[in-house]
Amino acid sequence: MGPQSAAVVADQRSERPHDESATEFLRDFPALLALSRLPVPILAVDDAGAIAFANNAFAAMVGYSRQDLFAMTAQSLVACITPMHSGVVAVLREHANSVIRLLHADGWTMPTLISDSVLIREEEKLAVVAFTDLTEIGWHSSPDDNLLPG
Repeated sequence: MGPQSAAVVADQRSERPHDESATEFLRDFPALLALSRLPVPILAVDDAGAIAFANNAFAAMVGYSRQDLFAMTAQSLVACITPMHSGVVAVLREHANSVIRLLHADGWTMPTLISDSVLIREEEKLAVVAFTDLTEIGWHSSPDDNLLPG
């Protein structure tokens, strides 16, 4: 899934029928387009660690272009993913709703809160997660060194 996918879908659905209800519209609204427009950093990775999707908010947060992110792996971005015995999706599920560190393009690590995956089936081989950057909170209010950038 390249970065152009959401824009192409938006062009294909530029006009909405006048008699279509909001519920009908939302049922047909493309997920990639919605995810790409969210101001919340979103990342989707497969079980091997390949980045399937990253929105502009995620790219801005970690300092990489979306194109660069698609050439990277989750293992190169997420500090808690090391050579492992289980897949990347399992590792992200294990760390859901906790603070993890992401590697910024400038070389420092940043504390982030990772959500649970929006895909809930246990056998799912794709994780779609949101992140909250805790860097500024760590600088201003945390006696916990784990929240400070490092």
